[in-house]
Amino acid sequence: MKKLMGSVATVAVCAGFFGVMGTGTAAAVNTQPIDLWDATYGYAQGGVTFHNRDVVIQGSVKSHTTGCAQAEFEIFANFTDETPLKTETRTACGRGTGTSTDFHFTVDMPAGGAAYLRTSLNENTTGSWKLVSWETANNTDRL
Repeated sequence: MKKLMGSVATVAVCAGFFGVMGTGTAAAVNTQPIDLWDATYGYAQGGVTFHNRDVVIQGSVKSHTTGCAQAEFEIFANFTDETPLKTETRTACGRGTGTSTDFHFTVDMPAGGAAYLRTSLNENTTGSWKLVSWETANNTDRL
C-alpha cells in the first residue's frame, strides 16, 4: 500500500506540473513599452509582449483635440522586409468624457514570432489622417 501511495503521489505531482505549464501556451519572450505622447493631439501608451507565435498588445489611445487620435500597430516578421505582416488600429475621437479607448488584443504570428512592432500615433482634425509620431519595439530575442 505504501509503494502504491508513492506512485499515486508522483503521478499527481507530475500532472500538476504539466497542468501549470500548459501544453499550448507560448512563453513570453519579452515585453516592451509603447509610449507616444503629443501635447496637441493625444497619446498612445501601453506595452507589447512578444511570444513565439503571437504578439500581445495592450494599452490605451486618447485624443486631446476635437478630432481623432489613432494608434496604428504594424507587426513585422523580420528586420529586412518593410512590408508589415499584420496591421491593426485603435481610435479615440473628441475631447472630454469618452475620448480614451483601451485596447488589449493578440495577433497570431508564424513560428518564430515577430521581429518588431512599429506603433504610429496619427491625428485627424481636418478630415484626413496625418502621422504625428512613431516608435518601434524590437523583439530582443530575435536581434
